[in-house]
Amino acid sequence: MSTALTIVDDPCCGEKLVGVVDLVSPATVAYTAPAPIRTRQPPGRKLSICLINPKFEPSYWGFDFALPLYPGDKRSTMISGSLSALAGLSGEHDVTLVDENVEDIDWQSMSGYDIVGVTGMIVQKERMRQILLRLRELKIFTVVGGPLMSVQEEFFEGLCDVSFVGEAETTWPKFLDDFSHNLKTDTRYEQTTPTDMTQVPRPRFDMLKVSRYASAALQYSRGCPFQCEFCDIIVIYGRKPRVKEPEQLVAELDDLRLAGFHSAFIVDDNFIGNKKKAKSLLEQIIPWMEKHGYPLRLTTEASIDLADDAELLDLMYRANFRSVFIGIETPRMESLKETKKFQNVRGDSLEAKLARIQAAGLDINAGFIVGFDSDDKAIFEDQFRFIQDNGITLAMVGMLQAIPRTPLYARLKAEGRLVEEDPSCNFVPKQMTRDELRKGYWDLVTRLYTPEAYLERYFKVCESKEYLERRAAICQKAGEGKSLPTLGYGLTLLWTLFWALARDGSLRKVGAVYAHFFFTQRIVSQRGIIGFAQFMNRCVTHWHFYKFTREATAGRLRAYNTV
Repeated sequence: MSTALTIVDDPCCGEKLVGVVDLVSPATVAYTAPAPIRTRQPPGRKLSICLINPKFEPSYWGFDFALPLYPGDKRSTMISGSLSALAGLSGEHDVTLVDENVEDIDWQSMSGYDIVGVTGMIVQKERMRQILLRLRELKIFTVVGGPLMSVQEEFFEGLCDVSFVGEAETTWPKFLDDFSHNLKTDTRYEQTTPTDMTQVPRPRFDMLKVSRYASAALQYSRGCPFQCEFCDIIVIYGRKPRVKEPEQLVAELDDLRLAGFHSAFIVDDNFIGNKKKAKSLLEQIIPWMEKHGYPLRLTTEASIDLADDAELLDLMYRANFRSVFIGIETPRMESLKETKKFQNVRGDSLEAKLARIQAAGLDINAGFIVGFDSDDKAIFEDQFRFIQDNGITLAMVGMLQAIPRTPLYARLKAEGRLVEEDPSCNFVPKQMTRDELRKGYWDLVTRLYTPEAYLERYFKVCESKEYLERRAAICQKAGEGKSLPTLGYGLTLLWTLFWALARDGSLRKVGAVYAHFFFTQRIVSQRGIIGFAQFMNRCVTHWHFYKFTREATAGRLRAYNTV
């Protein structure tokens, strides 16, 4: 499963990140969401519920070193969509949302809740365990759901009172209904039928601490029509995309606007899984954007066949999508076929497809994987050259992981190649050792995030005249780049970044590279205040990648030296 990043999808208008916002209830929007599944009559007692999203481990995609440099009190790149969605499913009960990425858990208050729920993904596994052990010690009634529970139930044995596997739009209200009537509840819930997305209650974005996030998140669809061997999405959500009505999503966008967000990630694992439906949605987002002055910069995930549909590309551009995350995985056709990512091998070349997407005015963030059976040690150079040559500024590179319940996991288990005790590399590669894979991976990401390589990719995209013209046009439509706010934003980033580099002793090694590119490439391709703000935003982003790579590599060396 790919996890996209979203903090700097478009830096044209930095002033939108500045300031404290007032939270406005989504109830002010005209559209009325479908009611959640009704509780039995008469209603049971009102429950007090706390829902917790555990803290993520420091990572490339958490932007831990970039967030403190932005204006305001940004503590997380993106909201936890599961918290707001569960709050919307909880009816009239009293719900408190705790995202540990933006606030500490108040352990003293936990005993005051009837139910404490914990959700999380594989990358939150260890922190989930720590939280659940603490809740066990406090003898608090605890429930757990989320992606990790859905693929690895056995991990939670003895850690919770009730588990929720897969989707929970019917099981969560049923559980709350029984609990509120003091009826016996099950210890395990799993929906027997997929959720009808047209009946999903509206998320409660108003319950979040908006000012502490760089971006919002919302969901339009679930499921993906493809069959990538390593992916757990089709295991959890199936291969038939299920979508919300356009009116539902537009209402959620309005909720985000009123809450004070200025960018949003539509977190579908394939936004264009149903292209006809996606077009219908975009045709309604466009007039909404025009009516409200393009208040939200959007980004999403999509398969690369997006490049083959000029109408869809243009609709996304007009709907104010600024970037798209694409699972490219590898430039090697044999590896793509091996992992059954056939959508990436159809038609013309990957390079041609990426160029068309960029020419439509969209930035490309992309996921890459090393460690396929077809990969030998030359794959690291192949990946580096492909990423550089195609101007993929934000490249999410990872080692192949065998996620439980996926076809890849089953195949490697049958072949006796799983190494489950090592979460960093849980299988035996075919054409290299595990140490060679790990070393090659870290060498690759270190090369990709040198300041020279990163900025070369950034300016590579700016070689496209079509890209620059379309980006300038959409920024103008959105009223972005106003002189004083944009200049103030760029200068703020320059100041905070300067002192971060100075404290780190990296002014000469890194700052000098930034300055060189600023006075050469930027002046040629992106002049003016907007170009300055964009450039500073990208440098702040790079600083995070560079510093995280350096510290992670140093940590690995320390670990080896202590063995």
